[in-house]
Amino acid sequence: MAGSTQISNQAASIITAADPPKRADERAKSDLWIFREGRREVSGLGMIRDLVHRLASKTSLLDSLIEAGELEAALADMNAPGAPAAATLTDALALLFAGTQVDQAELEHLAGKIEVPETISISPPEGFTYYALHPSDYARVVDRIALQSGTFAVIGVRSIGSTLSAVAAAALKAKARRAERITVRPTGHPYARSVQFSADQERWIVEQLSQSADFLVVDEGPGRSGSTFLSVAEALIRSGVPQERITAVGSREFDPESLCAEHSAARWRSVRFVATEPSVSSRFQNFPYFGSGDWRMHFFKNEEDWPESWTQMERLKFLSPDRHQFFKFEGMGPLGSEVRERAFTLAEGGFSPAVVDAGDGFLSYQTIEGRNLRKQDVSHSVLERIARYCSFRVSNFSHSPPFNSELANMLEFNVQQEFGRELRLDSELLRTTDPVLVDGRMQPFEWIESREGELLKTDAISHGDNHFFPGPCDIIWDLAGAIAEWDLSFEAAEFLVRRFKQLSGIDVAHKLDTYLLAYCVFRLGFCKMAASTVSGSREESRLESAYRWYRSKAGKLLDAETLHGNSRATVAT
Repeated sequence: MAGSTQISNQAASIITAADPPKRADERAKSDLWIFREGRREVSGLGMIRDLVHRLASKTSLLDSLIEAGELEAALADMNAPGAPAAATLTDALALLFAGTQVDQAELEHLAGKIEVPETISISPPEGFTYYALHPSDYARVVDRIALQSGTFAVIGVRSIGSTLSAVAAAALKAKARRAERITVRPTGHPYARSVQFSADQERWIVEQLSQSADFLVVDEGPGRSGSTFLSVAEALIRSGVPQERITAVGSREFDPESLCAEHSAARWRSVRFVATEPSVSSRFQNFPYFGSGDWRMHFFKNEEDWPESWTQMERLKFLSPDRHQFFKFEGMGPLGSEVRERAFTLAEGGFSPAVVDAGDGFLSYQTIEGRNLRKQDVSHSVLERIARYCSFRVSNFSHSPPFNSELANMLEFNVQQEFGRELRLDSELLRTTDPVLVDGRMQPFEWIESREGELLKTDAISHGDNHFFPGPCDIIWDLAGAIAEWDLSFEAAEFLVRRFKQLSGIDVAHKLDTYLLAYCVFRLGFCKMAASTVSGSREESRLESAYRWYRSKAGKLLDAETLHGNSRATVAT
């Protein structure tokens, strides 16, 4: 099928299926904890140096624009003195992105004069990083918004809204419209966000009203709840903005009934909404679409052999018409650049297929003639390859500075929520001073045996460091994942762990059971939440079957803790 037929329904989509029998807000109360905190601490001066270097190299205007927006959002969240200067740089880059001439030296000068604290807390803009949301989509969408007035007040929702609002405002200016912008950070529970404008923002709103401005609320999504857009629109109404002058601009069409915010359907009826159209649709128009789980049709002869997939969360994927190249979106911006570099490292190390940068956050992988492995293919040679692969990741993908993992909290919460048991965990068991960017996808089908007998790992660069758990953590996560997914016997697991120790010098045996439990509990939560988004489909059946499989494994591990009185983790029933 052509890519353009499905992309608009998949890109940046969190929930697109019909609502299950439960109300969405009721269903959300039983959700397990599978999304992690994506914020990370970085050096303020280091970020400025990186941005200045990126601007001077002129290699990627897109990555520079995204990084400037990240910096602006971070400084605005801190109410730091450098936030206005950062916004000026984002605006200048957005104008250049929109086709307006901007002096290169001026851009570097603007970046160099931004005042930054020693440490900055940033979070990845999910649309740019995971969902192929292109800033140009928000430049084109203004063509579809009735431009009846000549004045626009653009409000970006941080973090990603810093960049998106700058691009929308620049596009409006390119059409000879007057446009000014601010950004806001909604707070509160993810399913019940709220916005309180500052005094300066209230004055700005009054000024915009006096000029008869139309108000655009710009963000990605809506996501699972839809409450973020609603919080800004409703705050504007409370501030005196007429409802008919407010337009929310997001990245996907949606069914208000499927959202988890309280009374979401009724509240959304009062908000005009315009969705962008993904630019990737035209680029890959004649390429077979392999996202949304469709890749399984190519790799598995029988549908009953398909592994489960949270189809809406999959990255965009395409196969070239000659079937020699496999295109996958791996991320734009600074974080996307880091992810793409990991792909090159793995290919150079001989663990993954040959790969080249295809632009706009996409990588192009060489397709491999061979077969996907199955559990029954396990052998000493396969386990040797897995051990060497994990050792390679330790050597090449260490994460600095040390990462404050939430794995222990996730495990305790989900065990209580799912099994009704209180897990008293030694917090040191899931903590590490040497975190690694793990693979996170150690299933047999993610390994391909080429016709020459070489074992290559696919889908290896982003799952361990996306918005799901685990994030940077101990490499034991991948070893535990391999043991669980391959359903290894005690002897096979012992061989894998022993060979890894011989190769890396790292002994993982004392923590392995706890990581096995954490891995299985995360996966059962992932499959359970995914199943709730595809009610009535064949995918729901696959996900529920996988959920039961992981739950059974987790239950046996919990029972073993109870029976044996493990001193490191005890279970109260």
